[in-house]
Amino acid sequence: MTVSLPGHPLVVPVAADDLADVVDVLVDNVFAHTPDGTAFAIGLEAVDGVARLVVTDDGPGIAAHPPDRVGSTGLGLDIARRTATGCGGALHVDAEAGAGTRVEVRLPLAPR
Repeated sequence: MTVSLPGHPLVVPVAADDLADVVDVLVDNVFAHTPDGTAFAIGLEAVDGVARLVVTDDGPGIAAHPPDRVGSTGLGLDIARRTATGCGGALHVDAEAGAGTRVEVRLPLAPR
């Protein structure tokens, strides 16, 4: 696991519990849908007025999982997407079978 965080807080217009749920969904997806020992990274940075949270993994990629996979409702990313878009942000997933997954959440930074 690699973690890259800024040296200062990034304030976004999302309730703390909702933000924790977003992070939990993204990290839980790595553990739930990649083989044990799969490398993954979590990064957070401020870019052009937004907080950009990126979770990547070296697993089989979301595209490798059938839509009816056992033990998954498929709602996690939808919940994270609704949280992001609810405050003017976005969620984007890049995945290719055998090439890992990259999930990026962009949340607007709150005015200071």
